[in-house]
Amino acid sequence: MTRQFGIRNSEFGISVFHSAFRIPHSAFSLVELLISLAILSVGLVGAMRVFPMGLRASVRAERHSRATLAAQRTIESLKLEPWEALADGETTAEEDGFDVTTRITQPDPEGLADASRLKAIEVRVQFVQDGRPRTLTFLTYVRRDTS
Repeated sequence: MTRQFGIRNSEFGISVFHSAFRIPHSAFSLVELLISLAILSVGLVGAMRVFPMGLRASVRAERHSRATLAAQRTIESLKLEPWEALADGETTAEEDGFDVTTRITQPDPEGLADASRLKAIEVRVQFVQDGRPRTLTFLTYVRRDTS
C-alpha cells in the first residue's frame, strides 16, 4: 500500500504527486563500492608495475640508437676521406661516451675481381648498460673509383 500526496491545481492543469514510501533502487551499496574499488586498485597496481619496465626498455633503446649514430658518423666521415688516407689498421676513440674502434682492412680476395680497389671498414661501439658491457659491430665496404 502506498500513500501519495501532492498538489492539484486544476486552474493550470498541473498535477504533481509524490510517493512517500517508495525508495529508489538506483543507488550503490557500500559492498558494491568496496568491491569496485578493490578491482580498480588491482588494475592500477598492475599498470604501475608495467611503467618502470617500459622506461628501462626506452632507455636501453635510446642508448642503442645513440651508439648506432656514433658508428654511422664514424663510417660517413671515413667515406669522405680520400682513398690514400684509408690506411689499414685499427684506431680507438671516445665519442659521446662510447668507445668507438675502427678497423680498416683489405677484404679477402677470394671471389673478388679486383680486391685492391676495396677496403673493409669495421666499426665496433662498446659501452656499459645495466652494469653489463655491450658491443655493437658495423661493417661496410668502400670502393676506389677507377678514374
